[in-house]
Amino acid sequence: MRRAFLPLALAGLLGACSGQVNPARLESLLNDGVSADVAARTEARAERAAQRVAGGSATFADLGAGQGNLTPGVLVQAALERNSRIASAAAGISQADAERMNAIFGYLPQVRAGYQYDLIDQQVIRSDNVVFQAGRTRYPVTRITARVNQPILDLARIFAITYAQTARTRAEVEYLATVRSVVYETLDAYIVASQAQARARALRQRMAILNRQISAQGALEAAGLGTMGEPASLRSERASIASEEALELARYAEAMNALAMLTGTVVTGLAPLPSVGEAMARGRNLNVDELVARGLRENPIIMSAALGVVGAENLRRQALSSDFAPVIEAYALLEREDRSASRFGGGSLTQDMTVGVQLTLPLFNARGAGYESRSAGARLQRQTLDYFGLRRQVETDIRMTHERMRQLANAVSQASAAVSQAGAAARAEQDRVGAGESSEFAVAARDLRRAVASERLAFYQAEYLRTWLRLQYLTGVDLRGGL
Repeated sequence: MRRAFLPLALAGLLGACSGQVNPARLESLLNDGVSADVAARTEARAERAAQRVAGGSATFADLGAGQGNLTPGVLVQAALERNSRIASAAAGISQADAERMNAIFGYLPQVRAGYQYDLIDQQVIRSDNVVFQAGRTRYPVTRITARVNQPILDLARIFAITYAQTARTRAEVEYLATVRSVVYETLDAYIVASQAQARARALRQRMAILNRQISAQGALEAAGLGTMGEPASLRSERASIASEEALELARYAEAMNALAMLTGTVVTGLAPLPSVGEAMARGRNLNVDELVARGLRENPIIMSAALGVVGAENLRRQALSSDFAPVIEAYALLEREDRSASRFGGGSLTQDMTVGVQLTLPLFNARGAGYESRSAGARLQRQTLDYFGLRRQVETDIRMTHERMRQLANAVSQASAAVSQAGAAARAEQDRVGAGESSEFAVAARDLRRAVASERLAFYQAEYLRTWLRLQYLTGVDLRGGL
């Protein structure tokens, strides 16, 4: 049995060394997934780590109790308190602070102490020196050392400090960008959910009007005045509207789920949308060139990309210094050695103090890893191109959003006029019914047109609010105050 086991073990060892995974193992992983024990242990360890780091993970791991009729301000406040992306960005600032301190420590004195104990067993095999022909000796040696190194000129470490300071500023800007992004997404999801809910309600009203038309058509048919095929057409339209309502309800559920994710709270209801009038009044006289200039100046995403270019330049200078710049370092070494014996038979206790200055000049491939400055230069070029691309994207987004807002303002105006005219037509038709000149079927048709016009108006108003909100976000406006 041992002879049979050895080839199998050798084959398994060779397979592991070749880097190839057993297909049966992959198949088992696909079918059964990760072991339940491994998953349970991993979850328990992650929970313990969260308890140690954050003193409890419930704030960011669990959803808060369900709440209804929430206003935009309440939603934004919940997002600021419970959103994990904001908490992670804040932790990024702490990490940048720690890395900056480490970079500063790189230029401070380096103090090391050491203790070494050796047991020497020496046997002289052959020697022409009569003194060394003592044969064999065995003795302990104790060595205590203290060393201080102080960089005098090290450009790489200086640029590391500069880079760490830039990285800390960038972490602060990224925190600001994260807060504004989360607030914008929260308000946008609130508008989408309100818009979908209002449209679903309007679609139900249209179906109720269609039911009135179907009933009125049935009455006309009973009187011999009906139109062939009209009830079937009305029922088809009702079914089509019902499918639209289901789609809007799905859109509403998706937006509410996004709100729960962003705010860390189960949201069960929303307060009505605010009036669009103030936003439209403020958006009438906006100059798109001024908006672009403000966005490129105040949008924290642009600031972060610009700091990324500055940081990449610092890294390039640091790499150039590491590759080619000389390093001057002062040092002091104190060494105390206690030998119980020696080759000559007698022991010794010595103490040496060494003070000096060391100059290191890289000549060729000094670190044995090529030249980092080449890849750092390429990284800087890529970071710069990304920065310019982001500026162009923000500018085109601002111009497009401004134009969309202008067109939506026209759509709101026209839809408002359509609602007014449809309402007048419905009232006139109702008056004709009172005079005996029309029927309930015609009134329902007029009400249906008015309902369609009102639904479109509400949809365009919500779209205008969304576009106005996005324009504010792109131009770097703080939206924590809500809509």
